[in-house]
Amino acid sequence: MRITENGRVVWSASDLKGAAECEFACVRLLDARLGRIEAVEEPEDATLKRAGALGFVHEGRQLDEYRARYGAGVVEIAEARTWDAEALGAAVAHTQEALRQGADVVYQATFASSDFVGFADFLFRDHDGRYIVQDTKLARRAKVTALMQLAAYADQLDRIGVPRAERVELLLGDGSVSAHEVDDLLPVFMLRRERLRAMIASQRPELGAAGPVVAWGDPAFVACGRCATCTVEVEGHRDLLLVAGMRPTQRRRLAAAGVDTIEDLAVASECAANISPDAFASLRTQARLQLESERRAAAGGPAAPVFEVVMPAALAAIPVPDPGDLFFDFEGDPLYTEEESGLWNLDYLFGWVDHTEQYGELWAHSFAEEKLALERFIAFVSERRVRHPRLHIYHYAPYEPTHLLAMAARYGVCEAEVDTLLREGVFVDLYPIVRRALRVGSPSYSIKKLEPLY
Repeated sequence: MRITENGRVVWSASDLKGAAECEFACVRLLDARLGRIEAVEEPEDATLKRAGALGFVHEGRQLDEYRARYGAGVVEIAEARTWDAEALGAAVAHTQEALRQGADVVYQATFASSDFVGFADFLFRDHDGRYIVQDTKLARRAKVTALMQLAAYADQLDRIGVPRAERVELLLGDGSVSAHEVDDLLPVFMLRRERLRAMIASQRPELGAAGPVVAWGDPAFVACGRCATCTVEVEGHRDLLLVAGMRPTQRRRLAAAGVDTIEDLAVASECAANISPDAFASLRTQARLQLESERRAAAGGPAAPVFEVVMPAALAAIPVPDPGDLFFDFEGDPLYTEEESGLWNLDYLFGWVDHTEQYGELWAHSFAEEKLALERFIAFVSERRVRHPRLHIYHYAPYEPTHLLAMAARYGVCEAEVDTLLREGVFVDLYPIVRRALRVGSPSYSIKKLEPLY
């Protein structure tokens, strides 16, 4: 999103995506562009950064394939910054000329109108002479926000009168193509576009820095509560979203009853309408314990959050200890792939601890090594069960058994053995036990956040 010299707001397909994910953050970004507030700095995410780099590699691979197939029929549009009017105008003109000349492929096709600017990865000319909008995505499945971007470019082809195909395509990271009918996407795109235009108009950009700044909690805009922009406001307003396990519907009902902050909830005496007494009591306890943990940490006390056992009976789900018990965890890289494999995600570390706190590990630096690690781990567990038939394998959340099962199916090995472990209840998920039995003064129940407890 940028502001032109004459104060006009120009948005892109990425802004359409951003508005769909968090309207509040989108409008706050506009406020920052207009000079009304400081922009929120997005924290660096190494995974997203790497995903972006791999996305460019994926896009480049597709471009190389088109170059090899169509040669001079591939027209590559020079990169243009949205704020560089001269370069942007040249890119738009080059794009339209390539389309008029019937280029087989147009790479980085550039579109610009009075309030929109966008760059399509590829426009591919089909056998009927119509152009298919294509976007490369590292993801393995289509997302609605990605489809809205494709619809935006299809709409631009219609605007400039270029024949387009009835479908658009996502060229996914696993080599597959996800095709979608434009007529199915355009109605939703148009609703999203008009919503974005209304959001922009509501902030009166013509007033510049003197205009209104959207307030946290403004009912006119939906806030996701999780992005960097929302997080600043949640923390600054001591919002109920600080409370672990708080659902948006519960937050709205509590706010309607005058309970707006975590401090309010910790001392609230009456249950809000449409919230069960048990849920209210649980949330109130959670708020109280989080505040107690905050106060203790501020006073230089122990790092571990305070906790209470609220349902002792839930602890009965933990089996009787056995000398063969293991505590098991994976570390994985969801962005790992190998050329031509079509596979993604490598669980590169199988790690476990036994009842004596002895650590064991298996490493995998390729899919071939992951298969070998799976076979060795299952052989290790099978041999251990001979000596300790009542052993259990403890884990936190369902990732470990889910991935063992998927890995066995991927490689066609150990399927019966993994199935047996699942059917015989060898795996014990500690996460639901913790959530039922304990209330911990932490804003998150992730294993890393609860690590100070153990």
